[in-house]
Amino acid sequence: MKIVIRAFRPSDIEDVCRIEKESFKDPWPCYVFTYLHTKNPGSIKVALVNEKLVGYVVFDVEERDGKKVGHILNLAVEQGFRRMGIGRALMEAAISYVKGSGVNEVWLEVRESNTVARKFYLSMGFVEKGRINRYYHDEDAIVMYKEIE
Repeated sequence: MKIVIRAFRPSDIEDVCRIEKESFKDPWPCYVFTYLHTKNPGSIKVALVNEKLVGYVVFDVEERDGKKVGHILNLAVEQGFRRMGIGRALMEAAISYVKGSGVNEVWLEVRESNTVARKFYLSMGFVEKGRINRYYHDEDAIVMYKEIE
């Protein structure tokens, strides 16, 4: 299986929204992806397998405590394509992109109950750094952090 990672295109919106709705209890509205792409066209990467869009990652470079940091905002892979290295490839693409912006750390938030995602991020070298109470309205978020070289 060959995974191709490329920049999001506006024509990808239908597939991205379908995966978003399938993956999350509180999915982002489709216009959020369009807005983020307009704001920073490089901030969304998609994964294709046999030319089929099967996943995406959304990220940004932000200012925190006076320095630039990477922030993973959203990551999802279509149900039938999970545990095949697609999420890892998307994360590596996002980290590479933010590193190219002069960033040396990356942050993300994940639902406390999402043990599969938490284990995945730990396997990628992230560490749990704290929590945000009721970040998801009904649940706390675990804040995770990774230094990049």
